[in-house]
Amino acid sequence: MASSAAEPLRGGNTTPGVMRVGDTVRRPRGRRSEFAGRALRQLHGLGFPWAPAYLGVDDYGCDMFEYVDGATTDHPSQRDERCYAAIGAILRRLHDDTRGHPIAAGGDCLVHGDPGPFNVVMREGMPRALIDWDSVHAGDPREDIGYAGWTWCVQSAGNVPVEDQARRLAQFRDGYDRTIREDELITMVIECQDRIIELESANAADDAMSDARRQHAITAVAWAKSDRRVVSANLELFRTALRRAV
Repeated sequence: MASSAAEPLRGGNTTPGVMRVGDTVRRPRGRRSEFAGRALRQLHGLGFPWAPAYLGVDDYGCDMFEYVDGATTDHPSQRDERCYAAIGAILRRLHDDTRGHPIAAGGDCLVHGDPGPFNVVMREGMPRALIDWDSVHAGDPREDIGYAGWTWCVQSAGNVPVEDQARRLAQFRDGYDRTIREDELITMVIECQDRIIELESANAADDAMSDARRQHAITAVAWAKSDRRVVSANLELFRTALRRAV
């Protein structure tokens, strides 16, 4: 895409070639673009306020989205403590709004598929928008719950006290649905970590993948294994925090 006003966007899991042009974001189209565009239009039609508007395809064949001002985060020090419950509430709204809707045919509801902090634009420590809808699909809400609970609240890097991680996981759970039992939520988190380990281990061993993609897979496996050890080594602490919250 050629434009003197284009500004590359970096950070998080941003796809290469994503640009800001004025009040829009331009993103190279991929195999999931058509469904993602339809999903975003349906969400706006349903009044879901936590996603950028999809604006169609530009003259260069890129998807166009509304630009949402803010930044992603990678550490609790960059966030308001209220954000964990807010993320839970946003995902619950997404799942409830699309449950039984034709766009979610074949699943329980629409699932974002990658709702980690690297895909949430924040402003003043609070979420403003879920971005990067490439992985949206009809599926089981447990996928989003487990992944968000893990990536927002469990962190082996950054010297975050485990007690704080457990408390934030409880806040996230309460924002989504406080009736989810402690062992059920912990199982969702571990199952998600195990899926990443299995999937990315296969990608790392796939000679058909580019060197860059295989290196990304190796990094992802190490990340998931490290965070999984945090949960496994502190199961009772997480259980206690989740029980206390209820």
